[in-house]
Parts: sequence; C-alpha cells; structure tokens
Amino acid sequence: MTGQLVQNVQHRRDVMRLLLSITFFGGMFFGVLNLYRGLLPLAVLELVYGAFSLYLLRIVKHTPDLKKWTLIYLLPFFSIMMYALYVPNSSSSIFAWVLTIPVISYLLLGRRWGFWLAAVYITIGVVVYHIKFLSDDGTLNLALSVNVLLSACLMMTFAHVYEKNREQNEQRLLELAGTDRLTGLANRMKLSEDFNRCRSFARRHQTPLTLILLDLDYFKNINDQYGHHVGDLALCHVADFFQQRIRKSDLLARFGGEEFAILMTAAELADCVMHIDQLRQELQQTPLVTDSQQITITFSAGMASLGKDGDDLQQLLHSADTRLYQAKNNGRNCVVYKD
Repeated sequence: MTGQLVQNVQHRRDVMRLLLSITFFGGMFFGVLNLYRGLLPLAVLELVYGAFSLYLLRIVKHTPDLKKWTLIYLLPFFSIMMYALYVPNSSSSIFAWVLTIPVISYLLLGRRWGFWLAAVYITIGVVVYHIKFLSDDGTLNLALSVNVLLSACLMMTFAHVYEKNREQNEQRLLELAGTDRLTGLANRMKLSEDFNRCRSFARRHQTPLTLILLDLDYFKNINDQYGHHVGDLALCHVADFFQQRIRKSDLLARFGGEEFAILMTAAELADCVMHIDQLRQELQQTPLVTDSQQITITFSAGMASLGKDGDDLQQLLHSADTRLYQAKNNGRNCVVYKD
C-alpha cells in the first residue's frame, strides 16, 4: 500500500510539473502580449510568475514537501487570475481560466484542501466578474449572472464528485490489496504497513510491541484427509476464532498458507504469552464441525519483542520464526517466547 500511495504522490508531482511548464510558457506569452497592450503591472506579474514557475520545476521533481510547494505555486497563480480579471481593459474571457481552478485544486491537493482553495477563489472570481462586467441592462445582467454562477457551481460539483469517487475507489483498492481473500484478514502486505504504525506508537509512548507467529499443526493432514475445501473451512474457522478473542488494538493477519501473525500492542511479554497460550488451549477445545465430523485444530507459536529481538519487522519475523520451529521441534501445540 505504501507503493500505491507513493505512486499517487508521483502522479500529482507529474501533473504539477506539467502545469508548471504550461505556466512558464503561458506567463511568458501573456506577459509579452500585455506589455504591448499597455497593461504593465499585469505583464510584470505574469513574467515574474513565469520565471518563478521555471524555478519551481527544479524543486518539485524531488521535494518531499510537495503539498507545501503546491500551495506556494497555486496561491499566487490564482491571485494573478483574480487580478487579471479585475484590471482595466481586461477581457471577460479570462473568466474561463477561473473555471479551471476547481479542477487544478482537486487534482493537486485532493478533496479537502482542494475544496477550500477552490471555493475561496471561485467565490472571489464570481464577485469580481459581477463588479467588472455587468452592465446597466437588468435582463442581460440576470442572464450573465446566472450563467456565471451555474458554470462555477457545476465545475465545483464535477471536480468534487470526481475526486470523492476517486478517493473512495482508491481506498477500496487499498483495502482489497491488504486483505486475504479467503479469511478476510489482513495479509502480509497489510501487516508490514501496520507494523510501521504500531512501532511508531510503541516508541512514542514507550510501550511494548510483540509479534506472534502461529502455524497450524498437521494442517497438511487435514487437506489430505478431508480435502482442500475442508482445509479452507479450517483456515476460516481459525481466523474467526482469533478475531473474536483478540483485542481491538491488536492486528491479526494471515501470513501465508496455514500461518497467522498477531501484533500485540501495549502489553507486556508475560501477558502476551499468557493470552496466546490461553488461545492455544481454547482452540484445541473448539473443533471445526463439518458434515457431522469434528476436527481438532491446534497451533504452535513463536514470539518476538520489539527492541529485545529486533527493531524492524524482518528481524522480529526471524526471531519469531526461529522460536516457532523450536515449538514444532518440542512436539507442537505449544508457545515459545525465548531462546
């Protein structure tokens, strides 16, 4: 999921660079044009902003603060639009540029920031247009006013609905990418993502973080004896069993095959050991019932603690996996938490 988010930022970075290129050439062109038209202040603003856009092109390619530089780019850009609309001898056709504000804002800043920035400048643009271009003809004024207001509202609505749907679809894709299709649990990718969040929380609040790897004992025998369909039912049975008994603050994931992982936050190792061992005993007493048959399922577990056994997920996985194999070698159906 991190890759997807990075890709999203890169997309906005590419759009930003394209707009900066357009702004540079547009600023140079309209700056020179307005010099000939005698609109000196506007021409100077456009030429300076065009040069500024060229400077920003170098920055946005690698900056980690893309949103900050996007705001630095958009605020003067939209302000120059408002000034160009208001300045004497300017054309009402400039309002067409104002209508691009919602699209640009939502595209570069997302739904929340994009909405507020677009709403402010669209409102200013509509007010300036009414002050500057409405005549004494009441009927004509009404028609122009309705056209301007409707076009502005439509652009805001379209941009908002599009960005809202895009964010919702992206969120659904991220959830699907981080979910195991069989059990509905988090998958290995989601575990990696959430580990970073849990580790930051543990370090910030000086609380323990424990990783538990669990492997179902003799799961291959279940597949061989009852078939893969029953094997899938067994995995779902175990997933539901764990989900009903772990804390809301903990993360349960299907690590792969018949392996599961649990991240337990803000719990001392001794408490984690006691809890996991209790789950082990309860699962043994909670068989899978299918076709009038009862299938007893047990698991072996290995545990590792942040700091003591490693500072990143790979180190903790290595320690927990080593202890999981110790549990297997000890006869299975047990929990190992130290070497």
